Amino acid sequence: MNRIRTLYGLLSLLTLVFGMMIFLLLRDFNNMVLFSLIPRPEFLKAILVPLKPSIVSNFLRYNIPDMLWFVSAILFFRFIWFYKIKIQKAYILCFYGIGALFETSQLSKNVPGTFDWLDILFMGIGAFIEGLLYNIFTKRRFV
Repeated sequence: MNRIRTLYGLLSLLTLVFGMMIFLLLRDFNNMVLFSLIPRPEFLKAILVPLKPSIVSNFLRYNIPDMLWFVSAILFFRFIWFYKIKIQKAYILCFYGIGALFETSQLSKNVPGTFDWLDILFMGIGAFIEGLLYNIFTKRRFV
């Protein structure tokens, strides 16, 4: 069981890094609120890997990083409270709510960011697949 727990920690880190790499390599940072507050590093002055505009490239550029970050946090909660299923479930359910609240709060003018139904869809797909894999591979081992 410790090997599975370690795998959750590793997968959490990998999905976070992979989401960050997609974000850094494929996104245009000219209109980001963060860089209006702090100076932008030199390597972020241009898109490092330009993609032709298409539905797939837009999914990869805008929705997949959010999904990977969301799944990374879920995997991290599973890693931290691996043996405490009730606590793990409570934190993950709260995180689902926080993720949905954060995304929908972008509809107001007070929260920076752009609301996108596809972000919610992709985060839901990622959470569903993670939950399905958890129930198939990990939860059955406890029973």
